[in-house]
Amino acid sequence: MLKHLEKRRTFKIIGDTATPSGTPDVTADELDTILASAGNAPFHYPCDRTHMETMPSPVPWRCHKLNTTACHGLMQTMLEDGDTTKVPNMLAAAQYLLQVTWLPDPGTILGDVTSKDESVFAGTLRNMEHIAAGSAFIQSLLLAGEAAGFKTYWSSGGPLRGKAVFDALSIPTTELLLGSVFLFPNEPENAEIKAGNLATKRGVVSDWSRWCKL
Repeated sequence: MLKHLEKRRTFKIIGDTATPSGTPDVTADELDTILASAGNAPFHYPCDRTHMETMPSPVPWRCHKLNTTACHGLMQTMLEDGDTTKVPNMLAAAQYLLQVTWLPDPGTILGDVTSKDESVFAGTLRNMEHIAAGSAFIQSLLLAGEAAGFKTYWSSGGPLRGKAVFDALSIPTTELLLGSVFLFPNEPENAEIKAGNLATKRGVVSDWSRWCKL
């Protein structure tokens, strides 16, 4: 298991929007098996009951799933809206996109998450715990995805966190995007593979840990 953790890597796959990838190699049930495994991530506090009106689970995260066809549809919508980022190219190469949101407590969303204003939500203890739980879910999802044979990428979202995308995917505005998780084929065709640029800069354990003495 330790070796599996050490081997986890970030890969951004840049596809061709003119010739997007084909159909996925795994079924919807197999994808849900990956999600079920990742869903064992810990959480301290249940989400507010208002979030359970659409999905009944008390976990403080939600996962909105796009298969290859939906990825291509979203790609086309973004291109038609004039998007100039690399996100449409990533959608062209993706087998799946998982929009992972976290569930802030009611009344704690302070601003427009698509703006440059960083005061988006109230930094309460419960909200911090919800974000930590959602992040644990995403890390578990990345590991499970790699174990299933995918190349994975955790994006902060960029245009994928915008209202237009949320509306197109029917994601409630009471949820906030924590990560857009791309699952790419392990051997992508007609695409450029870019490895994460921070992997070699994290340092050794002694660079970010210390023993406490009393």
